[in-house]
Amino acid sequence: MGISAMATSKDRLVTATVDARGTLTELKFNSSRYRSMAPSELSAVLTETIAKAQKDVTDQMKDIFGETDGHLDTVKDILNGSSYQDELHEMLEAFVDGRLPGQAKTD
Repeated sequence: MGISAMATSKDRLVTATVDARGTLTELKFNSSRYRSMAPSELSAVLTETIAKAQKDVTDQMKDIFGETDGHLDTVKDILNGSSYQDELHEMLEAFVDGRLPGQAKTD
């Protein structure tokens, strides 16, 4: 069981689940109402809901590790022995780099 977050849209139309890297792992439509929505409206609901789940998973990481102030070595020390080591390392490295987990690094 890894770290993940789930968010449901305000209108309860859709539920999005993301993993610790912020990658969408599940998208569930809770009704068929999406079929009658304008594409731009549906897109906005999906984007907002996925972003909320990504923020929630980032907040979980902050709660677990606190602010790192860019000291990745401290984070690596914390991760030693963790059953989520690889997943958490990527999440925290992305957080320190100011990017979403799963996004490519920009040099």
